[in-house]
Amino acid sequence: MTSLAEKDPFYALYNGAGFVPGEVAINGFIALICFVGMALNASLVHVSTKTKSLHSHCNVLIALYAFSASFLLLGFTFKFFIFLFGFNYVSLRFCLSIQLLPIIGSAFTVALQIAIGLDRLCGVIFPFWYKGRGKYIVFKLLLALCCLLAAVDVCNFYLWMPKQWEMPVMCRLGNPARHPENNYYFNALNLGMYFGEFCCYVLIWLISWWRKAQISENGRRLMLSLSVIMSIGFFCYIGNVLFIVFVAPLLGANANEFVASPICCAIFVFAYTSSAPVLCACSTEYRRAFRKTFLRDDQQNARVFVMRNQNSSPKNHAGLICTH
Repeated sequence: MTSLAEKDPFYALYNGAGFVPGEVAINGFIALICFVGMALNASLVHVSTKTKSLHSHCNVLIALYAFSASFLLLGFTFKFFIFLFGFNYVSLRFCLSIQLLPIIGSAFTVALQIAIGLDRLCGVIFPFWYKGRGKYIVFKLLLALCCLLAAVDVCNFYLWMPKQWEMPVMCRLGNPARHPENNYYFNALNLGMYFGEFCCYVLIWLISWWRKAQISENGRRLMLSLSVIMSIGFFCYIGNVLFIVFVAPLLGANANEFVASPICCAIFVFAYTSSAPVLCACSTEYRRAFRKTFLRDDQQNARVFVMRNQNSSPKNHAGLICTH
């Protein structure tokens, strides 16, 4: 169909081939991880919404991060459905249309990673100003930065993609970013974001140690949680880059498609499913909020179930008949 399609060794094999069990199984496993991650992120958003103590600006940014990461994870499930229904390849135009929300979510999520770090860094460097009006100013500026970066990403896709509209792709989330026009931009952007986020947390801990700042137990545990989440994302990103640069070129096309690519996707997805488990494990405040929210819901459901059983029992019916 196009020269790029001819360079894809799987195009002639999969295009029009219908159901491909190997691809369905591998991508189904990745999609399952994504759905679990989306459920975990949704639970974090739900807990943050229900718990008043988690309505601070930093907690709101964390909830927004979990919300946007769910759309990013959604983008990794489309390849599974395309192979499940036997399409296997679709045009880049169609792929971009269904990946629009995941693309926005991906850009917003990466921007929020460094935004959360900058928010915590401002709170440590300018504690008195931040506790006053500073937190409102920082919050608005960081949200504006995230929106700007997301808009630039989307415009970048639409600026270059008309040149390749009809190119057949398997519709991975990263398809539009893998072409020469976009490759350098996205590599530089991601490297800058992850490295900037890493520097933020290193500076936060160094400044806190140097000033011997008195941080509350909840604040310290929240910082520990965010540092763990950052470390997971950072090392997953570095691991993926090293794998793609040094290992993938040594493998054949089949090994890349059935081994390297699924491993890279699984590692990447894992990084964006870890927020809720890490916060629940490391932060007392979040753990208490999770227990209060979900255990209370379970207790209420159990209470309603018991009351319904009591109302429908024969004794109650007999009692009602006798009173009449």
